[in-house]
Amino acid sequence: MNLFPIKARTSLLAFVSLFFSTITTAQTLAGEYDIISGSDSRTPTGRNKTKELKKAAFSLVPSSYLVQYAGSIGLFSAGAGWDYGRQKQWSTDFLMGYVPKYDTDRAKLTLTLRQTYTPFKVQLHEQISYHPLRTGVYLNTTLGKQFWYKEPDKYPNSYYRFSTRLRINIFVGQDFSYKLKSNSSYFEGIKFYYDLHTSDLYLVSGIQNKYLKFDDYIGLALGVKLQIRRK
Repeated sequence: MNLFPIKARTSLLAFVSLFFSTITTAQTLAGEYDIISGSDSRTPTGRNKTKELKKAAFSLVPSSYLVQYAGSIGLFSAGAGWDYGRQKQWSTDFLMGYVPKYDTDRAKLTLTLRQTYTPFKVQLHEQISYHPLRTGVYLNTTLGKQFWYKEPDKYPNSYYRFSTRLRINIFVGQDFSYKLKSNSSYFEGIKFYYDLHTSDLYLVSGIQNKYLKFDDYIGLALGVKLQIRRK
C-alpha cells in the first residue's frame, strides 16, 4: 500500500536529490580546495584564491545535523543546518518531517525552512554553554494533493482565510550546548533545545476563541543538534 501520493513522492525525491547533490559538491570542493591550477596554489595569488574557494565551499556544507520531536512539523523530523554570524548567533535549518496517518487515510511528509536567532550566550563551564533565549520563525508545508495554497474554486470566496498547505510559525525557547574535548572527532559538540511555538492559524484561533486553553494553541518541540567540526 502506498503511504504517500505520487506527486508528494516526486517532490520529495527531487528535494532530497537537490539537497544531497549540493552538499556533496560542496564537500568535494572543500576537500580539494588546495588544488587550484597546478603550482599556482603555491604563489601568494594562488593561496588567496585557495582561501576564497575553501570559504565558499564550506559555506555550502552544513555545520550541523539535527533531529526534532513534535513542533507542528511532524511527529519526528530531521535535517541539516547552517550556523553563521560573528558569534554563530544565526542559524538556518532545513527539516523533513513525518506525520503518522492517525485517523486519516495515509501518512504525510512535511518540509520546513527555519530561521533561528540566539542573541547572547552564558558560558556555564569550559565545555557547557547556555542560550537563555532562542527565537525565530519557520515556514512549513505539507506534501499531498489534498492540501492547497489557494482555496479551490469549489469553495465560496474567502471561505477559508488560511492556506491548508503552508503554515507560518513563530517560536521562543532555550538551549544547552556541550563541546566535545576531542579535536579529531567529526562532531564538535551537541546541542539540546526546546521551543514553544504557535502558527498563524493557531494564534488567530486563540485570540478569537477565548474558551481555548493555552496548550490548545501553544506547542512544545524538543530537539538535538549535532555540530560538525570545521577544519
